[in-house]
Amino acid sequence: MENTKQLKIIRFLIKRIVLLVLVLLAITILCFTLLNLSPIDATDAYIHKHMMPPTEETVQKIQMKLGLDKPLGVRYVLWLKNALTLNFGDSFVSGKPVINEISICCTRTIKLVLGAVLIMLFLSVVLGILSAIKKDKIVDQIVRVVTLMGMSLPSYWIGFMLIYLFSIKLEILPFIFNDSFSSYILPSFTLAIPFIATYTRMVRTNILERIEEDFVVYARARGISTSKIMLKHILKSSSVSLISLLGQNIGNILAGTAVIETVFSIKGLGRYGIDAIFTRDNPAINAYVVIIAFCFVFVNLLSDVAAMKLDKRVGENSLL
Repeated sequence: MENTKQLKIIRFLIKRIVLLVLVLLAITILCFTLLNLSPIDATDAYIHKHMMPPTEETVQKIQMKLGLDKPLGVRYVLWLKNALTLNFGDSFVSGKPVINEISICCTRTIKLVLGAVLIMLFLSVVLGILSAIKKDKIVDQIVRVVTLMGMSLPSYWIGFMLIYLFSIKLEILPFIFNDSFSSYILPSFTLAIPFIATYTRMVRTNILERIEEDFVVYARARGISTSKIMLKHILKSSSVSLISLLGQNIGNILAGTAVIETVFSIKGLGRYGIDAIFTRDNPAINAYVVIIAFCFVFVNLLSDVAAMKLDKRVGENSLL
């Protein structure tokens, strides 16, 4: 019986990994094709960026240098072959390997996203518990209004307000990003705010649904304290929904880094992607799309596996 279950888990993981590879492959084909169908010619963009004379000889020379003289299919196969070894080519703008530039940017973005997720989970659980315990009372109303405002206000506006308050007026956090721990606090908080409302509501709803269930009533009858019931039983079962939702939202969080990194002048992955689009830096755009897509599908896979481990019902349904 145990061996059968293990085989089902292995089969499930293989299916998801194959699906992950197919999704990434489809995204690379779509991105590569759309970039080459764009009305903006990469050769013209390169010549304009480097202020070179737009002669026929120069155009041919640049096309050969960038590999743009080959057919689209050949270019894609060559690019994919190199991308499998994390060689995304050299940037059209800086002339440096794209992977080197992205690895530096990725570190900052990972720190930013991790900080945002930790803030988001902590505040959502605390506010969700508070709101559920004080249901329909003034505290519950305040939490709901504040979280709704956080979800409604634009992130860039919240970011500017936080800079004005904590950096300019109170002078307790750095105004300019310097890669220190303190300089990640405001951007991470700004990135987390729009998602806190959704997660707080979900935690509140889960607690209210489970607080009247038989296992909670039975635990109370055994004299177990409310705090222990909350931590050991209710929050544990709510964590499955929390992890699943986090896996679905990771793409939105990564997309949100582009705005936050621009507001706080962070040279992270999101800002790198925006700069690459404006400068028509094809190797950088392709690498950015692949990495974001990989993060999205990989985190989804991790969240599914974590949900299977935490809740046997989810695991059984996934293995069917």
